[in-house]
Amino acid sequence: MDIQVAFFRNMNLGQARSRSPRSAELLDAFTAAGATTAVNFQTNGTVIFTGDDPATLAESVVTRLTAVTGYADLVVVRSAAWLVDTVGHIDPGLTAGEFVLFDAPSLPDLVLPHVEPAATGELVVHALTRDHAVTSATGAGISAGPVLTRLIDVPVTCRGIPTMRRLVARLTTIAELQRTTQGSAGGPERPR
Repeated sequence: MDIQVAFFRNMNLGQARSRSPRSAELLDAFTAAGATTAVNFQTNGTVIFTGDDPATLAESVVTRLTAVTGYADLVVVRSAAWLVDTVGHIDPGLTAGEFVLFDAPSLPDLVLPHVEPAATGELVVHALTRDHAVTSATGAGISAGPVLTRLIDVPVTCRGIPTMRRLVARLTTIAELQRTTQGSAGGPERPR
């Protein structure tokens, strides 16, 4: 099974006001939904997991969490391979900003980079596809979430670009460990 990552919107583990689950509740929901493995990445509602039919599995997790904690928000699932490739293409000079995940049936016609004025500066959209956007901001307190939700008319979830780079580093380490384990166990070693 391929490694997947679930990105839950507005989840901060253990935070009662957002109806977020505790770590054990979240991981138990993954197990109950049929995940083979599940581990939290930080406390921001990002979970690395394996299991059949990943998107359906993650939606089942939300349903289970709704019953336990009242959490009922968006979850977006992406494969580790997709994340490594996509995050790897972010401009290395972009050290801050947000990586925005969503599933949009269509997109507005925007010339990139698109600059969206805000009260305290500007939000710059550097990349925009039907499944993600890369943004940065000039000024304080500007979040890509509300702006992108308005622009593309679908709910989104955001992670900081540095967080996404740390996630990709973790995913790369996990993949290398799997290759090493498969090779040393006498099983077929995956090509590098």
